[in-house]
Amino acid sequence: MPSMDDLTPGKRTEGYLGQRVQVLKASMFLTSRLFFADPQWVIPNIIAPFIFTLVAFELFDGQTSSGSFLLYLVLGSGLMGMWGTTIYASANSIGFDRWNGTMESTLAAPMPLSWIALGRVLFNTLQGVLTAVFILVIGIAWFRTGFTLVNPPAFFLASVSTFLSLSTFGLLMTTVLLLSRKGGFITNSMEIPVYIATGTMFPVILLPIVYLPFAFMLAPTWGIDAIRIAALPNYVGLPTTYWQDMAIMAVETLAYLALAFFLFKRVEAYAKKIGTLEEY
Repeated sequence: MPSMDDLTPGKRTEGYLGQRVQVLKASMFLTSRLFFADPQWVIPNIIAPFIFTLVAFELFDGQTSSGSFLLYLVLGSGLMGMWGTTIYASANSIGFDRWNGTMESTLAAPMPLSWIALGRVLFNTLQGVLTAVFILVIGIAWFRTGFTLVNPPAFFLASVSTFLSLSTFGLLMTTVLLLSRKGGFITNSMEIPVYIATGTMFPVILLPIVYLPFAFMLAPTWGIDAIRIAALPNYVGLPTTYWQDMAIMAVETLAYLALAFFLFKRVEAYAKKIGTLEEY
């Protein structure tokens, strides 16, 4: 058993930005180790989206001779995997601490809880991106469709931007679920409606007009439309251009981020005041 004198303190980073980057890296690294130690996520993140693709393939069997349509389905299943990973990560970001008894030490850390949660959500959203790529490769091989992008640089930019948008949306969801003991129920009830509202499997414009305002408030809706514009020839989606989609998504993403940090500050202060956040 080493004595206190034998312990080497971790490297301390000075400066506001440097400290927060260090926290993000540490939070992402720890989340990645916990993820690979618990492989149950293979089912909701990989198997389930691919099953959804097979179901859609059968539902639209008359159109599956089109390579563009098959790519549309495969892209949709990958985006479903990204969203599913993000929403589950949001629910479990704080729930994990409750399950394992680490809530007190997390709240006592000399760093706002928002930055710790952001690191967790960033890794899980990144894992969702890797899942989307994996599903895309499997889908192309399974359906034997081509993979010709209309504009590869624009496709890459839209994909990265959608990844960042999903991360900020996941952080915002974490603030909503922070004081709730029903995170799993909330995320399960939100998963399918958001699949529909963001247009993962069909154009958003087909939704009833009463649901369109909700769909337009979700930044991933615009990101998904931009991805398809850059990927699919003759794609007809929202009545906007690629750059209009990107601009709207950027504005909503920044709004998510600002609102998430504001709510985290208020919710964290309230949680420390009532002292019941660790109760499960």
